[in-house]
Amino acid sequence: MSPCPHLPSPDRAYTSEDIAALGHHRGVAFVETCLKYAQCLWLEGFPAKSILLINRAMSVPCDAVEPPYRAIAWMLQNRPQGRFIGNPRRHWQHYATRMNEGHKELRIWRAWACWFLACRILPEAEFPADHEQIREEGIVEPSRLDIAAHLPPADFAAWSKVLSDLGVELAEPPPVRIRRIGSSELPVVKRLAHEIWHASYPGIIPVGQIHYMLRIWYEPGAMAREMEMRGVWFALIEVQHLGAVGYVSFEKLPEESVIFINKLYLLPQMHGRGLGAAALTWTTDRARENGAERIRLRVNKKNAIAIRAYLRHGFTFKEDIVTDIGSGYVMDDYVLEKVIRPVSGGGNLPA
Repeated sequence: MSPCPHLPSPDRAYTSEDIAALGHHRGVAFVETCLKYAQCLWLEGFPAKSILLINRAMSVPCDAVEPPYRAIAWMLQNRPQGRFIGNPRRHWQHYATRMNEGHKELRIWRAWACWFLACRILPEAEFPADHEQIREEGIVEPSRLDIAAHLPPADFAAWSKVLSDLGVELAEPPPVRIRRIGSSELPVVKRLAHEIWHASYPGIIPVGQIHYMLRIWYEPGAMAREMEMRGVWFALIEVQHLGAVGYVSFEKLPEESVIFINKLYLLPQMHGRGLGAAALTWTTDRARENGAERIRLRVNKKNAIAIRAYLRHGFTFKEDIVTDIGSGYVMDDYVLEKVIRPVSGGGNLPA
């Protein structure tokens, strides 16, 4: 195996005894020893153990050594075939959420920073999150802006360089407008739906089901009937200089103080830029104005990106539900719900 160019070259073979020899000292010598030992383990063909040693190096503050985010990214990108690397994404999820004392906050956010690199580099189908822990313990995976806000300056600088190499922007969300539309603009929703679904849903649901659901739910006439008969709202999510990049629709459930979000979708290239959060905030404001006490939605159990976004916005798991939608297809979803505080004196959604 080639050496990691972002770890120091060891002058000899390092072992655990070299770390033990440092006793309780946790400074520059400890960090450098961990990183040299990590390089040795990498060269010996133990990438998982090498990552664990980098974790140890990052367990203490040390301004004299650049935080090794570049080494982490390089290892993930150059992971050797046939060598055990484990599931780094799940590893850092556990590491961040089960942290013990001793520079705890620093280590938590360094772990989330490494987790974010794993999310960007590793295919989620091969390296999935621990969804059971997320559901049972109410884990909310942070956004890149959350992570950036909690990293110390040296970490932020080193991490930002790696993100830039990966093509990830850390800029503030672009100006966005969410605008309610009438039936004349429903063809825009149909166009966006076809582009988004064909880009996002293969691997989550069968291709035949994608075509079937688009056909029965996204014809402008069908959507117009929803608006007329059930009072469904449709709105476009628009970005300055780009126009419509997504859409949202929702309705008031009969005999319940609940706004149900039927649709909320963005073009894939718009993910991670705060636009989904803006749309959820806008919808929440409309729900409050209506006097609603809860917002509810359904999300496919395999749609990890959407689930993360909803949990970040305060939704929690309510139940599992499987629905036969005809032609041999089913929807296998989570029902998520968020409790809100209505505006005093709120009434019905205007037609």
